[in-house]
Parts: sequence; C-alpha cells; structure tokens
Amino acid sequence: MGRALIVFGERKVNMEDITSNDIILLRKLCKKLKGRDAELLDDIICGRLCAKDIQRVCEIIDDEYLMKGVEKNYSPNEYGRELESLLNKVNAPRLS
Repeated sequence: MGRALIVFGERKVNMEDITSNDIILLRKLCKKLKGRDAELLDDIICGRLCAKDIQRVCEIIDDEYLMKGVEKNYSPNEYGRELESLLNKVNAPRLS
C-alpha cells in the first residue's frame, strides 16, 4: 500500500500497516453493507477516516468477529485472529 495517513485529532497512523490481505478482508466486509458504510473502504484506502468513521469500521469488524470469528468455546478461530489484527490497525488512532 502507499503511505497514506489517517489523521485522528493530532495523531496520525501510517496506512502502510494495512496489508493487501487486510484490504481484501475490508472489501469483503464492506460489500455486505449499504449506504455510507459501503463507502468506508474507499475512505480507509485513501486515508480519509474521521473519528466517527473509525468507530463505525470498528463496530463492523466487531460484529463480524462475534458472528464468525469465535469457536464454540469463545476462543478466536483463524478468521477471528485476522479480524482482531485488522481491528487493532484500524483502531490504533483512538488508542494512542
């Protein structure tokens, strides 16, 4: 990926941390969505996420994790670990 930055307040996240596999996963998640949510992928790729958008992307990832990312014993499966990694990258501006 390029070196786009997401600006969150005074914090910036280097989007080169988002891998091509992350983009594929985000594309898959956003494909299921409608309206403004469906446009979030483009905003992520271009580094145009505001705080509200970051929160919404995190909610989308969380929803998918709860539906398909855990085993019966509530431990993450492989897909869940991918979602956790993606969530950490997307959510980084709010945590620093």
